[in-house]
Amino acid sequence: MADWTLQNVAQIVGDCAWVEPGAEDLRVSGASIYLPTYRPGDIVFVRPESSGFGAPSGALTRNNIKPRLAIIQGDAPSNLNADAILKVTDQTEALFSLAREARRMIKSPIIAITGSVGKTSTTAMTQHTLSAIGPVYGTREGANVPRGVAWNLACVSSKDQFVVLELAIGKMRLNTALAKPDIAVFTNIHLAHLMYHSNLSTIAQRKARIFEGMAAGKCVVLNSDMNERAYLEKSARDRGLEILYYGRRAEDHVRLLSLDTSKAVAEIAIGDHVLRLENCLQHGLHMLENFLAICAVHLALGVTMENLADKFADFDVARGRGSVHQVPTQGGNFTLLDHSYNANPASMRASLVHLQSLPAQGRRIAVLGNMAELGDMAASEHDSLIEHVKSLGLDQVYTLGEGFDQVSGLASHTHLDGPQDLLTVLRNETRAGDAVLVKGSNSTGLYQMVKKFLNTQ
Repeated sequence: MADWTLQNVAQIVGDCAWVEPGAEDLRVSGASIYLPTYRPGDIVFVRPESSGFGAPSGALTRNNIKPRLAIIQGDAPSNLNADAILKVTDQTEALFSLAREARRMIKSPIIAITGSVGKTSTTAMTQHTLSAIGPVYGTREGANVPRGVAWNLACVSSKDQFVVLELAIGKMRLNTALAKPDIAVFTNIHLAHLMYHSNLSTIAQRKARIFEGMAAGKCVVLNSDMNERAYLEKSARDRGLEILYYGRRAEDHVRLLSLDTSKAVAEIAIGDHVLRLENCLQHGLHMLENFLAICAVHLALGVTMENLADKFADFDVARGRGSVHQVPTQGGNFTLLDHSYNANPASMRASLVHLQSLPAQGRRIAVLGNMAELGDMAASEHDSLIEHVKSLGLDQVYTLGEGFDQVSGLASHTHLDGPQDLLTVLRNETRAGDAVLVKGSNSTGLYQMVKKFLNTQ
């Protein structure tokens, strides 16, 4: 974490005034803009009445938290108890100023990860694999837009040897201006958030803005089989950036040499190094592909590959992003494959591949929720997904949401009235040996229902 005196903070944020000056030698480190993430020593941004940004002063009191430094906008809450209180004109700009200073102080390489599918899990796995080498700071709470990127930068410690940040397409220009990545990783370009980004070309153009924050000679990691690769290549080279490729081509810097799906064994060439992965499909084929990108990050950093296979094996996927759970049911267990956090057409198909790869003595069942933010392509993309599902021979399919209102010709299909019906399916309709996939956009409520279900097991 950046280590500042109170005087440092006042100089960095500018346009401020002390409400409670505190001791001159009092030091602060890191920041908190969301109370559950608070760490002792953090600068706490206290939520003004007119904004949802920051920790409510009442919550600080209830949790017996007395910050060393509280930053406020507007009048100080009467119940605010802090060693020092600094009033600023604009809390967001104050946070950005701290982030810019923190970035100036960071000497460790910053790896920024973006893509239409899998960036959160790839960020987490990159952090996990690099932790075998030394301390790593990774994006917390999925905070991947400017305010969250700034908060994460302000929390990086001088002890961290690597920094791994997830950057969203939204306000990418500001994201990358704050982060100034040394390595930018693209997982893929797929149709997603089409209400805001109308097609693949627009998505690629907006994600390519990540290059604007990078100095010439820095590294870009690209999927050699991705959509819009040619555009991204040209954009990167126009800025003098080096490119490492991962994929299946002979010329790729990181290459999937072989994959035996029956034995779940893969061999990966990383430069001159060959890595053998056992149980390589445990997180799904999509995460094996993302792991190739992580191998390319290690290659770009010039660090050891020695522990990569072990770190892949013991990586825990977050709930809702492909986690696998053995759940007791009558006569044994069923397997719950939880991909419920979010969905778009590409991630839906990836999750179905994951379902098909799981060992199952019983039935394969899919619970598929609506895919949100597809704009004018919503109907056609939902129809296309159902046609794909028909080809898989699943034993039972449940759907939820308006995108699936008109499903026809799908055997063993039931349309659910609401997300709460998932609990009935999981509790009453499963048998020992079944493998059950749950996948849908966050707005369907399926993620919350899976969480509720697992918390009662």
